[in-house]
Amino acid sequence: TRRPRTRLGKVMPHASEPCARPKLLSLLAWACSCSVASGWSVLVMGGTGFRGHFTSELLVRSGHNVTVLSRGKPYWGVLEKLKEKGVVHWSCNRTIEVDSVAGPLSTTSGLATCDELVNSSTSFDAVVDFSSKHPDQLKQAIKLLSGRVGFYIFISNHGVYDVSKNATHDEPTLYESDAKRPGKEVSPLERFRVKEQNLKGNDYLECEEELLHQYNSGGFPFAVLRLANSFGPKENSLRYWLLHLWIRAHVALRLPMHLDETMLDTPISMTYTPDIAQAVVRVMAKAMGDVCCAEDVQGQAFNLACEEAPNQRTLYNYIAEPMGLNYVETVEMSHNKSIVLYPELVRGPLNTNKALQVLKWAPTDLQKAARSVARFYDRVMLDETRHKWEREIMYMKCKKMLSEDGPRFVSWVRSFYEERRKTELYDELEDEDEDDIVLYRSGPEGPAGGGRRKTKKRDRRSQGGRRGAAKDDL
Repeated sequence: TRRPRTRLGKVMPHASEPCARPKLLSLLAWACSCSVASGWSVLVMGGTGFRGHFTSELLVRSGHNVTVLSRGKPYWGVLEKLKEKGVVHWSCNRTIEVDSVAGPLSTTSGLATCDELVNSSTSFDAVVDFSSKHPDQLKQAIKLLSGRVGFYIFISNHGVYDVSKNATHDEPTLYESDAKRPGKEVSPLERFRVKEQNLKGNDYLECEEELLHQYNSGGFPFAVLRLANSFGPKENSLRYWLLHLWIRAHVALRLPMHLDETMLDTPISMTYTPDIAQAVVRVMAKAMGDVCCAEDVQGQAFNLACEEAPNQRTLYNYIAEPMGLNYVETVEMSHNKSIVLYPELVRGPLNTNKALQVLKWAPTDLQKAARSVARFYDRVMLDETRHKWEREIMYMKCKKMLSEDGPRFVSWVRSFYEERRKTELYDELEDEDEDDIVLYRSGPEGPAGGGRRKTKKRDRRSQGGRRGAAKDDL
């Protein structure tokens, strides 16, 4: 019997979940208890990147067989750590070259050059796609994985709402059903103008539409997770890290934080990267039939964001709070002159009720997430034995971003953390210890009675020096 057609964003009825997380059960314990004994076979495309590495980590820790497909860049040592855990890596650059006459060269570039994928008959219970950013890439993946995938999870972006028609409801938030293109009620020229409002968002929406088309044509089932402004540890863009350092240095250097005067009161939706992993595992559990019900997620889209949606000033205060800064100096500037790292996209905030109700997803409190990320980047700055390459790239970006103020900014940051190394006690964590803490924090409650890995302490205090920051924010 042919399955009924579906539309993205339509909420289907769902039953109670026998494996829904008890009140004091951690995310990791929940994932393990709800997975089948033999584990799922999962391909994670972009599984070593900023948004995807926590998903790869959580899946492999939960006993699943994970293959990651990525370019293999050495950011943060993520790839090597995953390999040590038994993750299989397929090296591939997904960029599809374009000929000025022939158009996209989909048969000679992108996934077509990934021999492990092209020459393999391996099938996967699920594919998680973090790296398709253009419809040509998505079409290529559909073609190569046809008949080899049980369920497909596409990681999209809330830019899709920028190229959609205005909401038909009076709510101040964006629902999944709002991602609909204008129809014939507007002129072709107007439809083209809407697409031009956000080219990146248009590409993501075309990817979603391509998945829906192949599904309604008898292809594999899928779900879409729409992210907001993403932040978390181990960025490759270093955007949040730069903001963290600027807030730390701005008073001493008299470099007030910029406020874009065109969006002073604009609410900013933020997505914490460990929370993405939680959502992926919950979607898979339903899709695989481990919890009820598969139809809850088939052909569905889910918004993922923290429940808080601060404006620019409040976001700066959230980031400053773990540093002990009670006040952030700001200056309002025109849109063309301001340096504002967040938000990347301003239409929102996202309504996450669907993910909360259908997936039983539980996003991390934004202030708690900000404390966790602040602790991570402070550790990176204090521990000179690791991540030197990432620090040097960060310094280079600081100089570029702040122009003539860049050199003195970098000099101040180097001196500040050099002094802290002399006087403070800090936590020296291995990457696995760090991931334990972050994944532990990705749900609203942790397991009763500890469950946390012990960590080493490195004492940098000189004789008579003061004690460092409290450990409460770990």
